[in-house]
Amino acid sequence: MRALTLIPLWLGFFSGVSLAQGWIKYVNEVDRFIVNFPREPEVREISYLAQHGATLPARVYSVEDPPVYYSVTVADYSDLEGASEELAARTGSDYNPLRVRGELSGAIAYAAWNLRKRGGEITYDAWASMDGVPGHQLQIMNADRSRTFAAIHRHDRLVYILEGTVPESSAPPVHFQQSLGFMDEEGRRASYEYDEEGARTRVETSYEWIGVEDPETGEVRAE
Repeated sequence: MRALTLIPLWLGFFSGVSLAQGWIKYVNEVDRFIVNFPREPEVREISYLAQHGATLPARVYSVEDPPVYYSVTVADYSDLEGASEELAARTGSDYNPLRVRGELSGAIAYAAWNLRKRGGEITYDAWASMDGVPGHQLQIMNADRSRTFAAIHRHDRLVYILEGTVPESSAPPVHFQQSLGFMDEEGRRASYEYDEEGARTRVETSYEWIGVEDPETGEVRAE
């Protein structure tokens, strides 16, 4: 796990928010994602409850400086079958492999439902894609008038829940939202495109290998 520091970004639309003083490109090789954070995030291991009650491992990466909050929750569905079998054995219920496969397919919808049921006014609720990885975006006006901008994506069997909460008067956390990226098991940036039949193809990119950016040219040097 490592974080790569970028040249500080002075973002005018974050004026008055102390987190704007400098951002880092955070590269997490364990959970295979890349995102810009205002600083090194705190990491917590949690249990994530899947739709039908199976308990999955998850981690929350967060930076908080009230009233601003940024987090990436990564829920690991790799052993959903095993966790579901354990649940069935513990509760005496039947293990249904078809239901488990459907649960994996519906992981994004389930995460979106969990965000909606927190409350607040939903001001945006639609399908989204990042680097060809499909997902869903939500914008929520909270009871205290802060705004939460959320994105959910599933890459392979990892589900990513991205949340940025800012005061009503602040601009959307674009620098955080649009920086999310995904890596494959070899540590390469993953990007995809789809043909008319919906078949997915891996796209080669100039920034495929994740490494340290040259401070003068901006090029990424593989490590």
